[in-house]
Order: sequence, then C-alpha cells, then structure tokens
Amino acid sequence: MRNNNRQIIIFTVIIIAICFISVIVFTLPSFIEQFNLSTKSNIGSAIGGITAPVIGIVSSILLYLALTRQTQSNIDQRLKNESDIIFLLLNQLDNEISSFYYNFTETKGTEKKEFNYTGVQGLNVFVQKLKAEHALSNFKYTFKAFYQSNQILLIIRSFLLIEKRIEISQLSQELKDMFKQKLDSVYQCRLKESFKQLLEVIDKNPHVKDSVSQEMNEFYKGHN
Repeated sequence: MRNNNRQIIIFTVIIIAICFISVIVFTLPSFIEQFNLSTKSNIGSAIGGITAPVIGIVSSILLYLALTRQTQSNIDQRLKNESDIIFLLLNQLDNEISSFYYNFTETKGTEKKEFNYTGVQGLNVFVQKLKAEHALSNFKYTFKAFYQSNQILLIIRSFLLIEKRIEISQLSQELKDMFKQKLDSVYQCRLKESFKQLLEVIDKNPHVKDSVSQEMNEFYKGHN
C-alpha cells in the first residue's frame, strides 16, 4: 500500500512539473514561425489545446489504474468472504461434535447413578456401551431409534457440506488443500475410530440396519 501511494505522489508531481515546464517551453521563441507562440495573443488557448489531449490520456490511464485496483480489491474481498464462510462452517462442525452427548443411568441395589458424557468422549462411551453390553442383540428397533443417531447424522452432513463448500469455492488450490487437510484432521482425530467401531457393532446386528446406518457406512467408506 505504501509503495502504491508513493508511486501516485511521484506521478502527480511529475505531471504538475510537466505542466509548468510546458508553459515555459511553449512561450520560448521558435525558429519556425508557425510554432512561435511567444507573440500570439491566444497563447492560453494554444497551450490548452496542446496539453488537453495529454491530460486526457493521463486521466484515462489513472482511471484504468483505479478500476484495476478496485477490481482486485473486490476479488480479494470475495476470497476473504469465501475463507470466512469455511472457517465459520468448521467452527460449527466443531461445536456440533462438542455438543454430542450421551447419558445413562446405572442401578446398584437401591442406588441410582446418572452418567453424562459430551463431545468425543460421549461418542466413544456410546459406542463402548453398545459393544460391551451387547445392547443391540435384543433391540427391537432400528438404529435411528437412538437419539444419538440423529446427532451423528448432523455431524456427517455438516462435514459433507464443508467439503462441498471447499470444492466449489474460488480459492486457490493451495488454500483448498489446506482446508481439506484441516477437515481430514478433524475426521482422523475425532470421528474415525468411533465410527469404525460403531459400524462393526451394527454389522454384527443386521436387524438394526436402516437408512441412518447406511448413510453413516457410505460416509465412512468414502473417507477411508
């Protein structure tokens, strides 16, 4: 920005200097009578007629430079908006993962104890409870009967939305790759292992399979 301002100032000073010098040059005696303006009464009109095209060309150049910079500024702003949208979606996905919750109650004798888990821990505990207690073997409904299945679908669809948004954005390929790496890290660190174990449990209990488990299975296969 400073370099651009410096160039504009220098260019303006040069134009002003040329205008002053032109007055001196045009009023000097000339060895060709037709070019001798020092004795003519309409010297102002003559100088104006000579300098007007030059000033017009300079004005056109400055206008072109201004439009070019405005266009570039609009492009930069659009790319910034694209990046901001993707960052917003990533934060939303992070919140959805963190908001996942699983709670259950255990009874020992006459005492009841309630357990509440959230986030990745909640997802892991949900999967481990299904595995350890074989809860699905006598389950009379399909997987979508669990409230947690809707939470998982929400995460999956948000994940796919971010992937699509990155793909259709006008960002450079380098930035797209960086966002994809970020998204893949979220999957590898926070979702992959839990999804893998949950699908293994569902495969061992085919009677609970439904559209939710199918969508989850397609997502898992598509990212491995």
